[in-house]
Amino acid sequence: MENKYTINTAPSLTWNWLKSNCDEVTVNTTFVQADAKYTSLPKGITAEKVNYEATYKSAIANIPDKKYGDEVKTAQNARITTAAKQTNEELTALINQTVKTPQDFLISGKVSEPLVLTFDSEADSISVQNILGSENSEATVILLYKGNPSTQIIQTKVFAMNNAKLNIMKIQLLGNNSTQFDDTQIYESENAQVHFTQIELGGQHVDSGLYTELKDYKASFKSNVAYLCKENQFLDMNHIVYHFGKKTECDMQVKGTVKDNAIKAYRGTIDFKNGCCGSKGNEMEETLLLSPTAINKSLPVILCDEEDVEGEHGATIGRLSSDILFYMQSRGISEKEAEIIMSRAKIQAAADLIPDEEIKNQISDFLDK
Repeated sequence: MENKYTINTAPSLTWNWLKSNCDEVTVNTTFVQADAKYTSLPKGITAEKVNYEATYKSAIANIPDKKYGDEVKTAQNARITTAAKQTNEELTALINQTVKTPQDFLISGKVSEPLVLTFDSEADSISVQNILGSENSEATVILLYKGNPSTQIIQTKVFAMNNAKLNIMKIQLLGNNSTQFDDTQIYESENAQVHFTQIELGGQHVDSGLYTELKDYKASFKSNVAYLCKENQFLDMNHIVYHFGKKTECDMQVKGTVKDNAIKAYRGTIDFKNGCCGSKGNEMEETLLLSPTAINKSLPVILCDEEDVEGEHGATIGRLSSDILFYMQSRGISEKEAEIIMSRAKIQAAADLIPDEEIKNQISDFLDK
């Protein structure tokens, strides 16, 4: 049965004729649940079944009045969101219908060894992970996508409790014929810190959605996203950060290359909500265009419902500068070689953040191919 979905919709719409507000996809398949594989659980991480969303909501309900004031606290508690915010109700219903028992991971204390979750199913599959970082916990979770499934749907929910420090990394190395819908949702409590790293290299049609709530006082979020979009690939990214708590901070960095006949769209939104006074947000995108037939769409947005905030955004798009080319060519490097070096440098900068040498080698091998 053929189903059409409208996904990755921007919170603030622009002119329809620009075709930048969302992505429309058609799904014609039957899905099965396919859990991520892992060799072992590092000490401090358990596959424990807990109602993580309820645990998070309970913590939010206990926000001290002295930090927010009664009227703001009431508004905050009314804004607990669902997956439908990120995708849409129909696609969320499909996920819930297929996945009866999501994979749950509970992080306790400071975990030194990263948890690596590998997805390599060739079937049309849906996977859901819930990750809860308990109070004062620290950990790195790496999600590695491999293989060549026809259609793959991934939904990852991350709940960072008070003072938790989490590194969430997603590495996408799918085959040339794959379609992927990747939905990441991050919810942060007081003083929580989440660093999100994403590398997009493979796939034929990829939709990446990132939804982040900085719910409590001094919660912070930082992202480093790198991509290479080539040949006839289509990459659509919709990344949103909502500031709710006071003195929250976010910094989103997106760097990549678009070449050949590829199409890439990026919507980056920072939304300052009423009550988030003293908050700061920054987003920057750098796109290297290496073909006259490549298409790039960038939609950086800042929305503001609070006066005492600082927000910056921007996008730089273009070919290699004449200064860089002159420098490279003066050292015997051709223009084509210079383009490869600069494209790989953007990927390498994000890959250097990964604390796993084997995965770094897999990224390098994928680029070599």
